Amino acid sequence: MTPPLLRVPDLPAALRATLLVLALFTAGPALCLCIFNLPNNPDTVGFGTIDPSLNTTYTFTVSVNFTCVLSSATFTITGLNDTGPGAFRLKHVTQVPAQYMSYAVTTTNTATSVTFSGQLVAANYKNAYLGSYSDTLTVMLTP
Repeated sequence: MTPPLLRVPDLPAALRATLLVLALFTAGPALCLCIFNLPNNPDTVGFGTIDPSLNTTYTFTVSVNFTCVLSSATFTITGLNDTGPGAFRLKHVTQVPAQYMSYAVTTTNTATSVTFSGQLVAANYKNAYLGSYSDTLTVMLTP
């Protein structure tokens, strides 16, 4: 039997490939399938401009929609600049040696979406180098 993702002739080739890759990167029983619902999911979020003179917690919130067949889903989040599980860090874009600001990410799951909430507290940016910081989060969807 041809996999369902390969039987859809009217999807552009790039979108078919993306859906196939997302389905392949899910881990679980062979009869379960989860895919992210594209193209309505965001690819970037941010804390905005940080003012170190303020004692403010900066936040971001983003929801990602997905569909799972024959299973519910759990998530694993890793960051490019992590120091371990759940130890997320923003890295200064140009500073050498590298400079970092720690931040937190929490999730709220439903049957068809996961919401990521990030927090950057004042203690983590008060003495940071000026400039741009970034991180890349990877989400592993497991049926």
